[in-house]
Amino acid sequence: MPRLLTLVVALAVLMTPGLAPPAAAAADIVGDDERDRYVGTGGLVLPGSVDDGTRREVAGCQGCAWRLSTPCLEPGHGVAFDGTSPCASVHRGCSASYQALRAWFRPEGGRWRAIGIVCIGPAGPVTVVTVGRHVGERLERSVPPLRPRHQPSVGVVTQAPVAFAAGQSESGIDEQMTLAGLSVSLRARPGWDWSFGDGSRLSTDQAGGAYPDLSVAHAYRHAGRYWVAVTCSWVAEFSVAGLGPYPVPEAVNQHAEWLLPVGEGRAVLSVPRIGRPAARTPRATWNTVGISARFQA
Repeated sequence: MPRLLTLVVALAVLMTPGLAPPAAAAADIVGDDERDRYVGTGGLVLPGSVDDGTRREVAGCQGCAWRLSTPCLEPGHGVAFDGTSPCASVHRGCSASYQALRAWFRPEGGRWRAIGIVCIGPAGPVTVVTVGRHVGERLERSVPPLRPRHQPSVGVVTQAPVAFAAGQSESGIDEQMTLAGLSVSLRARPGWDWSFGDGSRLSTDQAGGAYPDLSVAHAYRHAGRYWVAVTCSWVAEFSVAGLGPYPVPEAVNQHAEWLLPVGEGRAVLSVPRIGRPAARTPRATWNTVGISARFQA
């Protein structure tokens, strides 16, 4: 085909009415040419000027595609008007540091549709995936350390309950932050998985504590040396610009383990005090020297 004819055919295809924007690149966000400023996949966080239903749909999609184009595109053709066109006045709707762009959206398996003109901040478009990554990094820095302990701290014996504690709060984390000019809230809650070393395990949302708190407790049947292990998993969710909540992609896990010696318990008779009625019979209790004082500390 002659070179001139090829060029004419290409222009005819470009100017065909109803031609939708080309498919977005398979990436979270990438820069494009002057006509299509940004293209991407995944949930896009649109500004509050867009209706809430559309914002939720675009932000919550998984396999969708979107693009942000030069605002003054000739309808149906994807061709930018020149700078002398009255259409340039649409830029006045955004503040000086923001850029006005035309938003396009295509749900997975669907067709492209125009959303309208939106104002995008200096940091460029923001996706739910991008916010999730930043929130996950923030969560890793915010979780309190795992500092497990047990009571009694020494002199653990069989048949007597041992009280365990993670050394953390059950209330979790609630934080507010700003990312790319958007308000983001983070909510994280911990859960603990205990392994007591003798085959017994416990999964709980309670942090445990000192005696008499036995919410996390275990009694050993046999003397020995046991590896006690605890894993704290922080599961979190976040909201961004009034959208969500969305799950933080990965939980933050903390782990600790230590060797716990357990001795044999023995029965000790309680000796009645002088002056008690002679008819009262001594009673047998499980005890070892000093263990009662430690439990009651």
